[in-house]
Amino acid sequence: MDALSLTPYRIAHIVGARPQFVKLKPLVAAILRAGGENWIAHTGQHHDSEMNDSFWAEVGGKPDYLGTWYQNEDRAAQLTAALRAARVDAVVVYGDTDSTVLGAQCALELGLPLAHAEAGLRSFNYEMPEEHNRVWVDQRAQWLWTPTAAARDQLRREGLDRGLPWVACTGDLMRDAFAVPPSVETKPGTVLVTVHRNTNIDRPDRLRRIEAAMDELAETHRVVWPRHPRHRAAGMGTARVADCPPLSREALLSVLHEAEWVITDSGGLQKEAFFAGKRCVVLRTETEWTELVSCGWAVLVDPDSENLCGQWRDLFGRWSLLQGEVPPDWYGSGSAADHMVASLAQGLNELQR
Repeated sequence: MDALSLTPYRIAHIVGARPQFVKLKPLVAAILRAGGENWIAHTGQHHDSEMNDSFWAEVGGKPDYLGTWYQNEDRAAQLTAALRAARVDAVVVYGDTDSTVLGAQCALELGLPLAHAEAGLRSFNYEMPEEHNRVWVDQRAQWLWTPTAAARDQLRREGLDRGLPWVACTGDLMRDAFAVPPSVETKPGTVLVTVHRNTNIDRPDRLRRIEAAMDELAETHRVVWPRHPRHRAAGMGTARVADCPPLSREALLSVLHEAEWVITDSGGLQKEAFFAGKRCVVLRTETEWTELVSCGWAVLVDPDSENLCGQWRDLFGRWSLLQGEVPPDWYGSGSAADHMVASLAQGLNELQR
């Protein structure tokens, strides 16, 4: 077999959350170009139709398997059976969600080789379930694909770097998937906000503090805040910020390109803001994307700190003096999926010997 061909292999992808749908598309396309087949399982973790139907339309079809995350307590057995019936040759999991761990557990149960896209990231905050998830999967996957050189270095420190083709610094799939429109005018004073992490939503005092600060910010800025279903379930308390339903990816990126600034607790939107040339407030005390902070494109703001709105306005004022700077190329040049395919094909070749 050609070292870069995936004929006749069938590759399973396990996804369950919106950012994973974004990462899925370029790798699915690259595997097809290399002659391989794709089998896609959606665990159902993000089940809101407004949040994910448009993403599946972008991928170009429906998943081969759709789980029922909140109704089916035997989800591991169901997914394992589906993987067994699909007769796949390898399993790819993405990021750090519970779906990532579920897919890895099922692959291990079946003795299938496992690839982790977005390996090596660490926030070192073990209050976050995502931190446990990413470390657990990295310790068990055959292929570890890191989005940055810093993530690869972290794997080396942990003794997990086995060299090519198993560990590769590929670049970031979200960079592959990010399309910059030819010309979009920034609307001064527009702030795109997303808040969804359990560490912010599930703590009522913290959430109320964030909402009060957003109401204050809305006195001087146009705040666009698509509310996550978790936030709606917890109850929404803003008075001045207009309600905004979950947005399709296309609509969210449209607002991102129009926005002057971004406030988020999302890992994915931190990077997409960077790709779009937008400075970003991260409503957390740490981030796995440490290079964004070190190069000044993102600033961590503790959601429990005093005068949140004042801090945001101060940052916006300082950032306004820096507009026009070009973001450094931290996440590759848009060819992460091709690097992953090369790693996958070479590894499968070795396993067949």
